[in-house]
Amino acid sequence: MKYSVFPVILLLLAACAGPATGPVKGVLIVYDPVIDLQSLDDLLEEIQLQVTTVVAEDVFDFSTCSLEDFRDDLKTRRTILFITENSLHIPDELRESDGIYRGENIWAEDQTVLGIILPGFTDADALSSLLEQTYNRHLSAYIYGSFVTTQMSSPQRIDSLLALGFSMDIPKSYHLVEWNDEAGFIQYQRNVSDTCLLLLSIRWIDDSLVLSPDQVILWREAIARNYFFDSAADSVDRSSVQVQPLDLRGLHGWRLLGMWRNPEHLNAGAFTSYVFRSNGRRYLLDMEIFHEHREKEPYIREGWIIMNTFILGEYNGG
Repeated sequence: MKYSVFPVILLLLAACAGPATGPVKGVLIVYDPVIDLQSLDDLLEEIQLQVTTVVAEDVFDFSTCSLEDFRDDLKTRRTILFITENSLHIPDELRESDGIYRGENIWAEDQTVLGIILPGFTDADALSSLLEQTYNRHLSAYIYGSFVTTQMSSPQRIDSLLALGFSMDIPKSYHLVEWNDEAGFIQYQRNVSDTCLLLLSIRWIDDSLVLSPDQVILWREAIARNYFFDSAADSVDRSSVQVQPLDLRGLHGWRLLGMWRNPEHLNAGAFTSYVFRSNGRRYLLDMEIFHEHREKEPYIREGWIIMNTFILGEYNGG
């Protein structure tokens, strides 16, 4: 009996593929040279998302190359989007669904490859959402990877928090700076660089109050002033803060996104918070970023990814 060696070759090639490369939030646009460049620019502007804290920041970092130049290390990028006038120029490994071609791990591990046909493509919102999901997945893999070694593993942190009635998957790159379970406050920090500091905080109290959007801003502000180091003069910029409804796997409350200021130290930064109640407890999960005059969007998103892992444990308070 004869066996084809072709599938075996493909399997070996896939096994030899290295990890995807390039910026975590980067999207490589591979375009057909016959496409009108103004139409291409219009599409990229339409699918771009923004997060506004201190200023509006783009979510995706687009870079471009033509089909003819797509080779070598460009083929190992984490996220690749083909934009062509002809489906014959879309890689055969991609499968079409609702106008968007999709494939995973085509030329590298942990890689997402997409494709659309232009003109004719109209669902920019769906493409933006798919690109954002891909970005979230790449960023989550990065922050939960072993790029920083510590003595405490994530499972150990989950178990230690569960003793308090809840848990959150804290990446190993964060070190504990305060654990005050009697006061209901915990804070971890990550020193990204000499100019970038992330503060990840959990605050909980037992009460029955349901807070309005204005009240959650005041509560977040009070927590920063009372619990964050040297932050008695901190305030939330009321002119820019966004408060939106939050549903975290059935936990209902508010999500805050905005800017903090400290006139005493002449500095400012970005923050995002989740505020919700459950079983007679009120919780605040908060990520504060200090990265003066530099991007903050990736760290806001890092906060969302970590805070989205919050779960309730065995606490049954009144």
